[in-house]
Amino acid sequence: MKFTKTILSLVAAGAIFGVTATSASADTVTNYPARQSTSYQQTNYPTKATTNSTTTTTPAANNASTSANAVVNLAKQLANQNIPYVWGGESLKGMDCSGLTDYVYQKAAGISLGHYTVTQESHVTKEAVSAAQPGDLLFWGSQGASYHVAIYVGNNQYVAAPQPGQNVEIQTINSAFMPSFAGHVNS
Repeated sequence: MKFTKTILSLVAAGAIFGVTATSASADTVTNYPARQSTSYQQTNYPTKATTNSTTTTTPAANNASTSANAVVNLAKQLANQNIPYVWGGESLKGMDCSGLTDYVYQKAAGISLGHYTVTQESHVTKEAVSAAQPGDLLFWGSQGASYHVAIYVGNNQYVAAPQPGQNVEIQTINSAFMPSFAGHVNS
């Protein structure tokens, strides 16, 4: 029984750190009745079972894509809520551009970017706008002196809190107001 707990603990630890753990025999784990308490089991990760072995796979890349999806989904939801542009705002009552990006990353990914575009630059790996992936930030202005930021949602579109008199909305990248660079948020 102690050996089984050790194996299950190692599988759970592997799940947390995004590695694959394989036990030599499924009998080691499956001959015991299910426990009522599953505090050592990670049930939110996919499990693949076969006749002679049990494999738990938790690719680390899936965590990043899940986070990006959550960011994109929340940003799109906010774009449909008639949230007005409010300078310095970072709530559903009103937001400015960096307030929007900080709010979305706080709520969807648990990442604090700070409430200033240049501060947010320090939380990204910079890239060309053409390399932006959904969930990345788009910046306007030169690096170290950016003046506007938005969240890229794919298909040449982004969610922004544009300016006073407008609401948070989805906009399309165009040559008249082209982002200067993009950035992938470091977790």
